[in-house]
Amino acid sequence: MKKVGVVGIIPRGKSVLVLRRSPADSFLPGQYDLPGGGLEPGETPEEGIRREVLEETGLRAVVVRSLGTRGYALSDSGEEDKALVVFLLRTTARKVRLSKEHDEYRWVSESSLTEVFGEGDLIGMILRDYFTSGYHQ
Repeated sequence: MKKVGVVGIIPRGKSVLVLRRSPADSFLPGQYDLPGGGLEPGETPEEGIRREVLEETGLRAVVVRSLGTRGYALSDSGEEDKALVVFLLRTTARKVRLSKEHDEYRWVSESSLTEVFGEGDLIGMILRDYFTSGYHQ
């Protein structure tokens, strides 16, 4: 059975919020990511993304819509063993308060994606799809 994770795209103008994982984090230290994480038992993806965004950024988010699900592999087998549900979110607050999981945040535009994410990076691909889809207009 696939593990389910959630990530949220929080736009501000023509940019989106990304968080840099703390160098001390055990999962992808120092890499940029979208707010999100794993679901708790009995939690829906919508509940999970709202909780994760609040925990990681201090922002209260509203789910605008699901942008689909991406499968990816965490194991060396290459078999897709995790499903990532991507949400478009809205928040009225502007002050980001990072949890200890992250040490920096940035608002990135489509033109600055290559500065932050490599060509094959899953989050980079999700954001490239978002920007080319027209959802950010």
